[in-house]
Amino acid sequence: MKLFYIDESGNTGTSFDSAQPIHWLVAIGATPVAVKSIEREMLLLATRFFHHSARRPDFEFHGSDLFSGRGECRGIAPADRIAIYAKLLQLLGRHDCAIFIRGIDKQLHQQRAAANNYSAQHPHKLASMYLFERIDEWLEKQQVDGQESIYGLLIADEQKEVDRDIVENFAYWRDRGTQGGYRSRQISFLIDTVHYVPSHDSWLIQLADCVAFLRNRYAKVLREKGNEPANWTDSDKAIIVLWQTNCQLCVVNDIVWPAV
Repeated sequence: MKLFYIDESGNTGTSFDSAQPIHWLVAIGATPVAVKSIEREMLLLATRFFHHSARRPDFEFHGSDLFSGRGECRGIAPADRIAIYAKLLQLLGRHDCAIFIRGIDKQLHQQRAAANNYSAQHPHKLASMYLFERIDEWLEKQQVDGQESIYGLLIADEQKEVDRDIVENFAYWRDRGTQGGYRSRQISFLIDTVHYVPSHDSWLIQLADCVAFLRNRYAKVLREKGNEPANWTDSDKAIIVLWQTNCQLCVVNDIVWPAV
């Protein structure tokens, strides 16, 4: 069994926002044994750095708060916040996690729909379909002849705007296939449904939030500053190092649609 924890970054609904041009959806895949270990280590990290606050029912790690010094992270020195962020992300490689990423370029998506005379889907719904297809493909490749099948379960942060639609669509994709999807495949190795839970109730969704925020900011640095380190601020450099050192090697698939 593989568990896939999903969160997003850059969500502006169906509206285009030049400050958030890409809707990012990230899934972290791990075995149940790895999940238990990550949960334990995240609780220890939270307790070490946030003390009694970590035991509150609503405590959670947020990538944006960690990086920007907001919320629970207010008053923590930048270097210490980056160190905490790095310790969280190091769990990915240590526990052999797999990262799947789908980005939807909102403006190109709307332009493509207008040019072909169809209604543009909510970026989160479209990203979900493409992401689930890729995860299902990956699971298919994990199967070993003669051994028990390996299945996956999806656990996602609450997305009240579209979560019911995605649950209904998932049932259709599982039973009849993703006609019109990126791969147009029948979902065969993801079971049950998409399980939505509040992020403060799941350490792994919080970790997915940290990865999604970082992927968003990493793309922003490269989009606005390019690949030349001389153009990067100290904050930009921290983003680049956090992503390349801790996340990049765990990425199985990372695509933005539509391609330019």
